[in-house]
Amino acid sequence: MKVSTSYFFDRAAQQVTGAQNRAATTQAQLATGKQLAAPSDNPQQAMVIERLRTALDRQETLSGNLKTVQRRYQAEESALRGSSDILMRMKELSIQAANGTIGPADRAVISVELKSLREQMLGVVNAQDDQGQSLFSGTRARAPAFTEVDGRVVYTGDQTPVRITSGDQRLQQYNRSGTDVFARVVRETPDGPQGVGFFDAMDDLIAAVESGSQPDLQRGIAEMDTLQQSVSLALAETGADQNNVQSQLDLLDQTILRLKTTLSEVEDLDYTEAMTRMNKQLLSLEAAMSSFSKVAQLNLFDYLR
Repeated sequence: MKVSTSYFFDRAAQQVTGAQNRAATTQAQLATGKQLAAPSDNPQQAMVIERLRTALDRQETLSGNLKTVQRRYQAEESALRGSSDILMRMKELSIQAANGTIGPADRAVISVELKSLREQMLGVVNAQDDQGQSLFSGTRARAPAFTEVDGRVVYTGDQTPVRITSGDQRLQQYNRSGTDVFARVVRETPDGPQGVGFFDAMDDLIAAVESGSQPDLQRGIAEMDTLQQSVSLALAETGADQNNVQSQLDLLDQTILRLKTTLSEVEDLDYTEAMTRMNKQLLSLEAAMSSFSKVAQLNLFDYLR
């Protein structure tokens, strides 16, 4: 069988080109630190990498959602603790005012502090999270939860719950309604039980201190207990929610770490192996070029050697 000169040239050129392409691919891998310089290098492996990246992005998004909720819960906890402290102080002052030895002048002084505490409470119930959203306004997050109109404080938020995705088929409560936290008290009246707003109960207590009415003072002290119980319950719920969120975050962190490890194994380059392979490919390229020069007897290849 005769072998043409063009066959020798074509065969040698293919060997040189192949060796050059393999060396170039390895160089690209070393430059990027990735096993695949392009998806076409290994479509199946590229598909696995894409699936892992998608799963990792989802888990990191869920983790970000939960961290946002956690910060909001922490802001809620701070506001609720402040509310509890204010109510406790108001009760202490009310008990002092109910003492029969206290005169009108002393009750006036107590009334001044009670009014100051009421104003502090109005600021606390309208506290905002780190994104500038009102904590207790429901979905009306850009508006204050409570607004004073003609000397009376009214709730201007809503009771619509907001939940965000925290896992596969899992939702986490994001907001807390002001009417749930700062609840009304039930007051017995001649016409039967009547609901009295959170701040209305405070205002009635201040009026009782100023007037010195013992029945109204005793009723106000009892209502302060009820208001504080409502805040304490919300505080306990916030603490439980924080523990739940932290547990979910721990699980997500483990999942994210596992996915990153797997992705690194599939995607990242083993530099030691790649450098060894690169040296072999360069030797192979040099051998192919040397062989080509001998077959073709080209002066250029002799020069290159």
